[in-house]
Amino acid sequence: MPQAGSGGDGSGGSEAMGGADNAAGMPAVLPEGALLPWVTGNTWTYRVTQDGVVSEKTTTVGELQEVGGMGPNAALMAYHIVTAKGVDGTDRTESWQAPHPDNPDRIVRYREQSFGAVTGALQQEEHWDPEKLHIDGSPDRTVAGATWLERYDETKLPVGLTMTTHAVSERWTVLADDETLEVPAGTFEHVIHFRKAGSSTTKEYWYLHGVGKLKETGGQTEELVDYTLEGQTP
Repeated sequence: MPQAGSGGDGSGGSEAMGGADNAAGMPAVLPEGALLPWVTGNTWTYRVTQDGVVSEKTTTVGELQEVGGMGPNAALMAYHIVTAKGVDGTDRTESWQAPHPDNPDRIVRYREQSFGAVTGALQQEEHWDPEKLHIDGSPDRTVAGATWLERYDETKLPVGLTMTTHAVSERWTVLADDETLEVPAGTFEHVIHFRKAGSSTTKEYWYLHGVGKLKETGGQTEELVDYTLEGQTP
């Protein structure tokens, strides 16, 4: 892949802020497989609960393609990700995400499009500079107590409205690295529990190596119902 900026100079990307680990600086036991197996053909279906309303959404990893759009990462190659709600799939988002070229454990978003639930028409496009973190499965960022700061510029282009850009800071913290969690898809052990705190929202995520996201809370609750893994990342 072409190289993207890592933001290590403080203008974007992540800024390490320490964290707890064992004497070797690594988890004592690391389950096999990537924290998020981002491989073409993989799918995850979630039960979504918001304000008492229950629905489902399915995320599918498509082929590698150019990110495109107007952002700084337009020439990079990334997976085309489609997340669809409902039966007809008109209510969906399409995004371009990939392992960071400098760190394959770090899955990042470069660009996203949102489509209307009724018409299926494009409503908004977003891109990030240097990129927006989806999840970081690096060994030093999957141990309880690890914490770091993500910084990036977010640009939104609502259809028919004015483009806006603003700076975002998000604090990530690993609350636990060996939880047991029950979701509709089953009961899973050795689950890693993250919290992401931004200026306006706080979300929590539960991930498992070799499977991906099991649960998400904050604004709405998502719980894994089913998943298909066509392949595993190394």
